[in-house]
Amino acid sequence: MPDLTTRQDIDKLLADFYALAMADAGIGHFFTEVVALNLETHLPVIGNFWESVLLGQPVYRGNPMLIHLELAARAPLTTVHFERWLALWRQCVHTSFAGERATLAIDRAEQIARLMLLKIEQGH
Repeated sequence: MPDLTTRQDIDKLLADFYALAMADAGIGHFFTEVVALNLETHLPVIGNFWESVLLGQPVYRGNPMLIHLELAARAPLTTVHFERWLALWRQCVHTSFAGERATLAIDRAEQIARLMLLKIEQGH
């Protein structure tokens, strides 16, 4: 299996992930009801985020922490939700990719989830 080496790889990973996440019984409602996510506008932005993280390209402009704090104010985000998000993320990475950056994608997602959950639990 190839590693995550291009923006196209990241776009594939994200398309696969959001297809699963939006249909998931445990977390899908965050994407379809709480936020009513528009993938046409969201995927390029989140793609920029992961391109910055995985490929070192400074293309992301935004504050994902603030976005998730606002989301948590609308609907509770718990450890269970983050664990499900991570399980789906790992599944999508492992299904299509292997290598240093694939491992980094999982490691960074786990770090981000821990930090976001901590900030949400602290109320800021």
